[in-house]
Amino acid sequence: MATRSPTTPLKISEDADTVFNSSVSPTSTADGDNISGVPLVSDLELNDRRHSEGDSRLRAASSASKLDCRGTTVDDLPDELMLEIFSYVSFSENIKVLQNVCTRWRILAQDAHLWLHEKYIVRQETSEEEAVATFSAVPQLRTVILEKKVSPGFFQALSRSCPHLTTLKTDLWQMLTCLEADNLFAGCRKIRTLSISDKGVRANVRFLDAVARLADLRVLHIRETEVAEKVIPLRIIADGCPHLSDLGLGDMYGLCYQYQDAEYFISSHKCVLKSLRIRWTSVNGRSIVPLLLVCADVLEHLELIINHKISVEEATKTLTALGKLHNLRRLHFGVTIWEVRHLVPAVFENGRLQKLQHLQLSCIVQDETVRTVTQHCPDLRELELLSCADHTDALFEPLHRLKKLETLKPYVDCILEMSELRRLFFKYCICYAIPFEKFPGRLVNLRELEFDYCDGDQGALDRISAQMPDLRVEGSLGAQMTDDSHDEYE
Repeated sequence: MATRSPTTPLKISEDADTVFNSSVSPTSTADGDNISGVPLVSDLELNDRRHSEGDSRLRAASSASKLDCRGTTVDDLPDELMLEIFSYVSFSENIKVLQNVCTRWRILAQDAHLWLHEKYIVRQETSEEEAVATFSAVPQLRTVILEKKVSPGFFQALSRSCPHLTTLKTDLWQMLTCLEADNLFAGCRKIRTLSISDKGVRANVRFLDAVARLADLRVLHIRETEVAEKVIPLRIIADGCPHLSDLGLGDMYGLCYQYQDAEYFISSHKCVLKSLRIRWTSVNGRSIVPLLLVCADVLEHLELIINHKISVEEATKTLTALGKLHNLRRLHFGVTIWEVRHLVPAVFENGRLQKLQHLQLSCIVQDETVRTVTQHCPDLRELELLSCADHTDALFEPLHRLKKLETLKPYVDCILEMSELRRLFFKYCICYAIPFEKFPGRLVNLRELEFDYCDGDQGALDRISAQMPDLRVEGSLGAQMTDDSHDEYE
């Protein structure tokens, strides 16, 4: 094992099944754990080493004697310096090389501080035997991410070998039974971030009883695999996980919930709830947003998954309450009801959401909405516009009828005033009127420009790429929604 000079770092090799982060902090973890009381070397050391004062003097005398004969070697370095060197070694080299040198190196290589920020990713090509062996070699592992379905034996090994696990993300199609979840969470009681599929919940709603036993849980994301009307019993989560600050129920369609359960959950978590991704309305059609006013001082991230069953009355309540969530940094929402679209600008007026940094607007959005956002959200860094046009019918207008849109002095001009904007994303939008030629010199901080299924002038997009070399452009423009193939719908 070679040492390194203070100015020359050791070469780091990346393992295909891991993500290595060498910025190890001895006092804190990625999810806020304080380990200042943890000794620099793990408790495993006690099996092989003694630390009495007399023993230390004997070792010092012995080392001095050896130095006279052979000079200084890597074995003479203190544990603190050895750990610093080991922090530059890759995940796989730690397991396959360091831990096989000698007892001392194995103890140091398994020290907690080396594994606080490591992520073990089980990819499609990773065998379960390899994963199980890794768990045994790294008892201090904190983060495991699954990109494939695994057998129940995998979770048994994880539970048995990694009691310090704090983050677990399973594959979207992974099925966990109630018994498997019980056993897993009994061994990994320290889990604070959990991302799982809804398959276990749909199979047995009592599955959440096992999840609720994770008393330290801070983040819970349940991703849906299909459109289903299975109701998530939020009351169970509310009672069992008092520190839960980030709850995500679904991604595209959202998972169902009872209004009374949502009210109970929000009331019991009003001082800790910082992030919420959820359907606009409960199974009985009532909007959840007015309930969120009790946690307006702490809520920072809100994603409302569009529910097409929402009534005009509930949509009105939602938009009225949104503007009062003054601490929001991130907001995703859309409006599908034509009768209430005029209420959207009021959400942002008078600096109500002036702390907003990320905004996603989808479906029916008026030009006045984007103009209001420009004026009243000075800290906005990311803007995503989905299906945005002055009239929804215009999305399907043939190309020769787009002239009327170009002469409307479209709302996109006001985007030029957003000088702090870092990312701009368009999806299902007609982009012919966007003044790309004015972006250089105006949107000086823009670093990402993305398009997904949008119409527009690709030549203008190519020119902006040449003029703004620091700008990353993804996607392309073309007549995808406005070509003659849509003439049949006239």
